[in-house]
Amino acid sequence: MTSDVLANPPDRRGHHPLELFPFFSRFAPGPVRDFIYTFVFNTLIGLVFAALAVLFSDRVDLSRQVFVTFVFAQCIGYTVWALMLVFGALVSTAFRRGHAARWIRYTIVPVIGVFIGYWIATTVLDFRASRAEMFTLRGILAISAISIVIAGILIAIFVPRERAARAQAQAAREEARANAAEKQATLARMQLLEAQVEPHFLYNTLAHVMSLVDTEPPLAKRMLHRLIELLRATAASAHERVTLAREADLVRAYLDLISMRMGERLAWSVDVPPDLAEIEVPPMLLQPVVENAIKHGLEPKVDGGRVDVRARREKGTLVLSVIDSGLGIASTRRGDSTGLGLANLRARLAATFGADASMRLADHAPSGTEATIVIPLQ
Repeated sequence: MTSDVLANPPDRRGHHPLELFPFFSRFAPGPVRDFIYTFVFNTLIGLVFAALAVLFSDRVDLSRQVFVTFVFAQCIGYTVWALMLVFGALVSTAFRRGHAARWIRYTIVPVIGVFIGYWIATTVLDFRASRAEMFTLRGILAISAISIVIAGILIAIFVPRERAARAQAQAAREEARANAAEKQATLARMQLLEAQVEPHFLYNTLAHVMSLVDTEPPLAKRMLHRLIELLRATAASAHERVTLAREADLVRAYLDLISMRMGERLAWSVDVPPDLAEIEVPPMLLQPVVENAIKHGLEPKVDGGRVDVRARREKGTLVLSVIDSGLGIASTRRGDSTGLGLANLRARLAATFGADASMRLADHAPSGTEATIVIPLQ
């Protein structure tokens, strides 16, 4: 009967009285499951009414009574269930979520369903007298009483559920807001660390430019020009995302500046395929890795070396590689590296992508280090 609760209007899928029992909650909601659950629930209600009839009557044919209550329970239950589905399909989503819709669903719809289901049952059983009595004052009151019981069961089951669901949704929204705020705070801390690291490179470059002003003015002018380009690209770190092409421009400007300082000791390349150029990535993603390769891998090496920056698409991810031919990971660990830049980068990746992103270092044969950044493509 109240299997009408299987009344799964589109916004109520998966809510059925049987789900109060853990066993029935294990199965995914759907038309077939709902139909079967309604049958089971109606049968249980019919058995209850049959038991009451046996208890309060001395002369009752048990098998006949079970059959009659079974038919009534199925006719009324499936009718109410069908009306609930129709109600859910006809009214708008916004209206379904209001208080008025709730009371219509759990009071008016069940009452109408009980009257129609009762009429169907008396027709199926050929209970002409009972069908005629439906329209008398006594019959209306009796059926109304059954309807009120059913509506009360629905309200007792589903109103607390709806309140709990709304509270859970609100808690989820609050948690999402808190996570977003924490993410923003983490990114702000990371940007602050970047701001503390960048001046060191800036001062060194300006000092080098000053030393070239008198002896090699064209080179000093070129360095200033590339420094300006680098600073413009770096300004993009105020944004949450930049294109991979813009990030590559920043790396090129940085490497061009370093190559002016190191001369023939440094060779480099930046390879970003055109189809990946417009992919958005966190700003300052590659520059710290390239800087690490130069500072700890190539500059300490007498004959220098080369650094190659590459991008590729792989199984739904963007893979960025920075490969140098420097002294390798072991040399970096023995040197004066604090690991701040890479720790900063890993924290930014975790804050932005969670466990879906990674950054790893590995030795590159025959010499040097390969840094690999993997981020999901959305």
